[in-house]
Amino acid sequence: MTDYRAPASDPPRSTRRFVSPLDISITASATDTVVTVTGEIDLSVSDDLRRALDEELRFKPGVLIADLSAVTFCDSSGFTVFVQTRANAEEAGVPFVLVTQERALLRPMSLLGLDAVLTVHPTLDSARDVLTH
Repeated sequence: MTDYRAPASDPPRSTRRFVSPLDISITASATDTVVTVTGEIDLSVSDDLRRALDEELRFKPGVLIADLSAVTFCDSSGFTVFVQTRANAEEAGVPFVLVTQERALLRPMSLLGLDAVLTVHPTLDSARDVLTH
């Protein structure tokens, strides 16, 4: 068997750290919790997004809103997070809605039939208006 490890005398290689292209901020009020997401959602960050949404859902807000207005890309792992969050929110009795007008999200949602599963509003104000009336 051949050992492919570098000899101990070789200096260690530099360590690279990949910074997530996703920014998540949370704003909670008496009526709703808004999880604002900025950047691209892919496999490398979808677990971070899932954790943030799950954590906020544990507080049982009146409404959980994922504001995706500044998301420029979402792969299947991101859409899976939204579908699972919707199911968890429904089980907890908490309405869950998405906010976006981005074609990069709306087009795949439509093609996958997720627009029939997920509630999507074009703006945060329109989501709040519908949910409070």
